[in-house]
This record gives sequence, C-alpha cells and structure tokens, in this order.
Amino acid sequence: MAKLKTLLRQFKERDLKDFLRFLLLKEREKRKFWLDFIRSWYQKQLFISQVTEVGSGLRVGPSENIIKLGEGGKIIVGNDVTIWSPINITATDHIFPESIVKIGDRTRIGSSTIIRAAKKVIIGRDCLIARSVRIYDYNGHPLNPGSYHDMKTLRNRSKTPPDEVNEINIGDNVWIGENAFIQRGVKIGDGSIVSANSVVIKDVPENTVVFGNPARVVLWLNK
Repeated sequence: MAKLKTLLRQFKERDLKDFLRFLLLKEREKRKFWLDFIRSWYQKQLFISQVTEVGSGLRVGPSENIIKLGEGGKIIVGNDVTIWSPINITATDHIFPESIVKIGDRTRIGSSTIIRAAKKVIIGRDCLIARSVRIYDYNGHPLNPGSYHDMKTLRNRSKTPPDEVNEINIGDNVWIGENAFIQRGVKIGDGSIVSANSVVIKDVPENTVVFGNPARVVLWLNK
C-alpha cells in the first residue's frame, strides 16, 4: 500500500512522459536484480562444485570465476565468505604433489583478484581483499635464465624449482588494498593494512600500515 501511495504521489508530481520513463527505469532495475540473483545462484553452485570444501553462508557474484584445482590440491573456504566475482584461484600440483588455498570465515574478496598456490596460501578470518589483488606463492617461471646450450633450463621450458616456492600466510582482520601484490614467503600479521598498489616482499608486523614498492611500514596502528 505504501509503494502504491508513493507511485500516485510521483504521478501527480510528474507529467505523463516523465512518469512512464520512471516506470521503465524501475522495471529495468527489477529485471536486472532478478537476472543477477539467478546468475549469482548459478555461479555459487558452480564454485561449490569446483572447490574442496565450503562453509555455510557463501555469497558469490554473478560473473564466472576461474578455479583450477590440481589432483593433489585443496581449496577450502570458510563460513560467510563473500566473493565479488570474477576471481581466479589456482591450487596446482605441478611443483609439489599437494597444495592448499585456505580462506577464513567472513573474509571478502574483490573482483579480478588472483590467488595462486603451488604449496600453501592461507588467508585468515575477517579479511578485506580489494579488487585486482595478486597473491602468489611462486613466481610462475624459474629465476635462472638458462642458456641456449642447455634448453631444459630456459624459463619457458622449465617449471619453477621447489626451492623458489614459499608459502604465504595472511593473518586475521587484514585489509589489502587494490592492485597490491603479495609475493612468496610473506607473512602478514593480524590487523595490518597493505595499501593500494603496494608490492609486499617481506613480512608485515601486526597492526601496521605498509605502503610502497617494495612495501615498508609507514604507520603503527597500536602506537
């Protein structure tokens, strides 16, 4: 009844053409809402079928995600996790026979984020990960450039050696800004903030703000 009264009031305040445009816009908004709702439900079912374990309360956006799970890999998602799709998660088995990506309860992950684990990437509870963040525990190609005299060592013909893979551990209540890059071997302490566009190559203490390339501590939040 209240909605009808609102429509009648708006009808009186507008001329007929404006009111028809208003109704068309409202109808389009409703149609988009239901289309996104159906697409989100479908993408959620697809996501659940592709990962190893999912808690309750998962929310997934309407766009398609890319999930790559090796034979020995695991992707474990906690309760009440929100994924603003599309995102890309890989738990490969081409370097180690087992790898794991674990996402803690109530964590939110922004669109276009990429998480790649050849060994282990752990993301804690209540984390905010903005869009377009990169979290890789390996480089993707060997550091050794090799030579044309030994074709097997060329980067584009070799996989990353195991000693160039190092796990990433992100604590609880961590906020990672847009376009940040978290590199292999990094541990981020609880309550810290990684500023947008930062490249993190070493450990981040608890309750700090880091910024830059390479990222450095610019603020202590508990002092």
